[in-house]
Amino acid sequence: MTKRQTSSLYFNIKEKILKQIQTGVYSVGQKLPTEAELCVLYNASRTTIRLALNELEFQGILERVQGRGTFIKRKELQLIQTRSFTEDVLMQGKEPRSKLLEAKVIPAESPLDEFLHIPPSAPINQLLRVRYADNEPLLYERTHIAWSMAPGLINDYKDGSLFEFLESKYNLKVHRAVEQLKPILADKTAKKLLHVKEGSPCLQIKTFTYLSDNTPLEYSFGVFRGDFPNYTIERFF
Repeated sequence: MTKRQTSSLYFNIKEKILKQIQTGVYSVGQKLPTEAELCVLYNASRTTIRLALNELEFQGILERVQGRGTFIKRKELQLIQTRSFTEDVLMQGKEPRSKLLEAKVIPAESPLDEFLHIPPSAPINQLLRVRYADNEPLLYERTHIAWSMAPGLINDYKDGSLFEFLESKYNLKVHRAVEQLKPILADKTAKKLLHVKEGSPCLQIKTFTYLSDNTPLEYSFGVFRGDFPNYTIERFF
């Protein structure tokens, strides 16, 4: 079985488990079947089951308790987005701009290696950017993409839409993204990069981006300033 076939199978299993959680088959606090039982249930290898569970855990939906098993942590709202930040800002009649502050290679550590499906200590491109709307800092984010997917990214990418660059340079077309939103208070990094007061309301966003065959492409962690007038999320059902 190829890596992409495995990615597709684990994704289908992850979605089935998620649907069971959302429909109440599994309730908050309930223990999931063991990995061995899930292997039989879904006719899949332990590696594939583990990938599905790892991603659900990484997204805050499952919680593993040593010696006890895997439990439903809480119900999560997942937002499916197919537009880039650049497109979102343009659609609101504002001028988007990105400033690259840092570009470096870091070794993969848990849980990044698990989400990106790469070996521990494998190289990862890490970009730190501040995103602007009409020259006002709106968001800062750290983006992680496996070196094997985009070798040399930290040297080649300078500014503009990262998604467009990935497609033109590496033929990597983003298909979907899962985003998690959480209210937080601004820390020293947000104060410095977003020009807000420390302790002021902000919005944390974690983004998991995939190719059309459900291969993980990118993980990013970002913080929106909380005093911006509003944010709009468009959903399709």
